[in-house]
Amino acid sequence: MDTTYRRRTAGNSRTVRGTRRPAPQNEGQGDKRRLAQLLVSLVLFLLVYIGRGVFPAQFEMWRDAMYDNVDFSAAFQEFSQAVSNGSSLKESLEELGVRILGGEPEPDELTVPGPAEDTPPKVVPLGQTAGAGRAYLSTHGVMAGAGTDKTEDEPAAPPAPTQPPEAEATEPVDTAQPAVIETAVAQEYSEEGVKLPSNVSFAFYELGLSETADPVTGPVTSTFGYRDSPVNGKYEFHLALDIGAAEGTDIGAFADGVVEYIGKSDEFGLYLKINHANNVSSFYAHCSKLLVRKGDTVACGQTVALVGQTGNATGPHLHLTIEKDSIRLDPAYYVGLS
Repeated sequence: MDTTYRRRTAGNSRTVRGTRRPAPQNEGQGDKRRLAQLLVSLVLFLLVYIGRGVFPAQFEMWRDAMYDNVDFSAAFQEFSQAVSNGSSLKESLEELGVRILGGEPEPDELTVPGPAEDTPPKVVPLGQTAGAGRAYLSTHGVMAGAGTDKTEDEPAAPPAPTQPPEAEATEPVDTAQPAVIETAVAQEYSEEGVKLPSNVSFAFYELGLSETADPVTGPVTSTFGYRDSPVNGKYEFHLALDIGAAEGTDIGAFADGVVEYIGKSDEFGLYLKINHANNVSSFYAHCSKLLVRKGDTVACGQTVALVGQTGNATGPHLHLTIEKDSIRLDPAYYVGLS
């Protein structure tokens, strides 16, 4: 039995049976290429995954910019050719990055100098720089046609004007015009066409007094105007307002003023007159007692007399007269009635 090895022809690349065959010359380069493609795919996958989760706005901007301006097919063909030509994996990856980004990164925008010369510079990702890397992309032509020309150097839009704060609520201001004080004028006839006394008016006039008071409180026993007199039964004009009250009830001054006079008569009994401002006066009659003298200054509401039934009276009451400019007015306009 022949135990020698049989050899093939010299043109065959296989070794004799039983020995290791040599690897093809380009097999190592194919492994390197596949490894490089795998690494690039992994890096791109991580960039896409992290960019979408952490920097969604920057990711959308970079994706639009790169897809509009970068030819990925040509970039990967050059990368594969560089690996086939024997370039190292590091150099090939750097060439691929430059091809995609459009140029070498500028040190003043991408790196921060270290504290010492032997300390390697710190690389700052474009997504964390001011403007999310828009300045770098614009200056290197990547942003051309990407839909925006704005860079970080452009001034920001001015803020919308703010409305001034509303003014604090304040109490309403009284804008009413002051009442006009007119001179009282006598009326010749009433609204019904009845002839009136020469010094009488049923019109309302603004008295212009700072304060007034009801002299007494009680029912009206006789109004201002024509009536049948309870004393003599004649139809005549009553120039006052009669207010019923118990005898001895306090009579207060209608307003601040000075006592013009006091007196006593068969018709009015005990009486007094007080002059007020703006040529206004008040007259009180049928009193049971007078508590002031002529010339006394009195205050609004001050007790000046007591209710009685002196003179021509059928019961205790206050006979009240109010005048302005020597014209007798209806007291019912100026006092409270019950």
